[in-house]
Amino acid sequence: MEELEWWKLLGQQTRQSPIIAAELVSSPSRSMDAQPAFDVPFETIGTVGGGAVGFTMYAWTYPIVWIDGPLPIVDAFWLAGLAVSTGRGANTGRRIGQRLDTIEEVLL
Repeated sequence: MEELEWWKLLGQQTRQSPIIAAELVSSPSRSMDAQPAFDVPFETIGTVGGGAVGFTMYAWTYPIVWIDGPLPIVDAFWLAGLAVSTGRGANTGRRIGQRLDTIEEVLL
């Protein structure tokens, strides 16, 4: 079916002129051309991956804190350090992901 015939049918179904319907609804073929065929969200992947790496690396230190004994203040400082490490890992991953997104935009 040609695009003009499609617009005419749409206009008949909505009881409006095909010109008004064309302004309200974009053509399926045009919307597919506007977006890239394959887009990887490197920034999001980097943020999540970096946060996971920062969390995992710091979590390996917990057995040392646990062996030292039940000191609530030490546990509180350890939790604060865990939050800082996770945040730094997420920020580093986001920066790397932004650079990869820039490279992807340039190449595609």
